[in-house]
Amino acid sequence: MSSSRIIRFLLCLLLAFGTALGVSGCYNSGVQNYKSVAPGANLDLAGLELRSISVVAAAKEQPGRLLGMIFNPTSEDIRLVIRDRDNRMDLIVPANGQIGFDTSEHILQSTENPPGARTDLTLQAKGKSEVMDVPVLDGTLSQYAPYVPK
Repeated sequence: MSSSRIIRFLLCLLLAFGTALGVSGCYNSGVQNYKSVAPGANLDLAGLELRSISVVAAAKEQPGRLLGMIFNPTSEDIRLVIRDRDNRMDLIVPANGQIGFDTSEHILQSTENPPGARTDLTLQAKGKSEVMDVPVLDGTLSQYAPYVPK
């Protein structure tokens, strides 16, 4: 066998191995991300499960709408406070219930960072507090256009 055929064979073998390795990493049945509905940030806080949280705004310093879901798998209502630098929202997440921001409109009066960046939201529930770094989206993608505040 000539050296060029050996090299071609080894390159083909390496390419096949790399492809098989890459494809096999696409499915991970052990990941428990079953409640994520869109690209956004996830957080578990005081019994609440916040999934795919993001902000949709037309531009920096413009109103921004929260998107994502909050699940409460506990047997008690939980009060959740969501804050950014100049806004505060008080929500009651019902026991064994959920809040979907796609159907329940919650608007921040201004969004600190422009679409394409990330912004911090401070969340408080049952005496616990966490900062959540969430993406800021705009209406460029058609699925988010209806949620951009007018």
